[in-house]
Amino acid sequence: MTLLAESSGDGCFSPRKKSDSQISQSQSIKEDVESILGKNPLLKPKDICHLLGLQYQKYRDYVSHIRSKWKSDYKSRVGLKCLSFHGVHGWVLVPASVDRSRAYLVGWVQSRARNRMLVWKDEYGRLEWFETGRCKVWVRRPANKGRALQLVCNGFSLSGLVTDMKVLDEILASLRLKGGTAVVETGERLPYLVIDLFKVSNGIKIKTGDDTHPTCFEIEFSYPDWAERNEKLLQDLLHSMNSIKAPAGIQQGPRGENLSYVA
Repeated sequence: MTLLAESSGDGCFSPRKKSDSQISQSQSIKEDVESILGKNPLLKPKDICHLLGLQYQKYRDYVSHIRSKWKSDYKSRVGLKCLSFHGVHGWVLVPASVDRSRAYLVGWVQSRARNRMLVWKDEYGRLEWFETGRCKVWVRRPANKGRALQLVCNGFSLSGLVTDMKVLDEILASLRLKGGTAVVETGERLPYLVIDLFKVSNGIKIKTGDDTHPTCFEIEFSYPDWAERNEKLLQDLLHSMNSIKAPAGIQQGPRGENLSYVA
């Protein structure tokens, strides 16, 4: 039983009991309101009362309270869970000391591409190792950095290709996640739409109503190629400036030859 305050004639309040039938009715109304909001969260209290056959003036405040609490709980319960990463891609740098000729013996496969890349596949994703030493990393869903590191370990360490832990640590430390695909579930069939206006400038592409995810927003994001090229150019420039020795007779500044602070 629930105790409520009841006013007496002298202005004092005395507790009275709320009947089980009233509690059951309140619970039923709460469940009905939440059910309706689950189908259409944009409904106002007046619309909800009309659909449930309730007197608006009598139940307005109660329905408004349920609606407000439901919206707050729904955001905290579903807001982040509806977002999932269906794929992440990046790259690592493999030292030249790692023998590519042994890769065929431990599970790597030579592709038919002209760039002669080596391919590793397992349940975590795919690795594409190029002759330049760059190895692309493609992680399957659910994608995260931990699974990316495990994929690299499988291809280079657990396969037996790399036995020196220092070399493996160097490869893992070079991991750079460049982009991926985030999917937001809406529960409703969406019209097909592609927004690629910001793909070149910001590396963002948005799709809705795609055949693979007809009820989702798909957000494809990636580190722009031009930004990566500029970053590499800046690193080369800083390396060149740090390698230049000051001529004899010229006093160096307080920072000496190390110009890494420029970045």
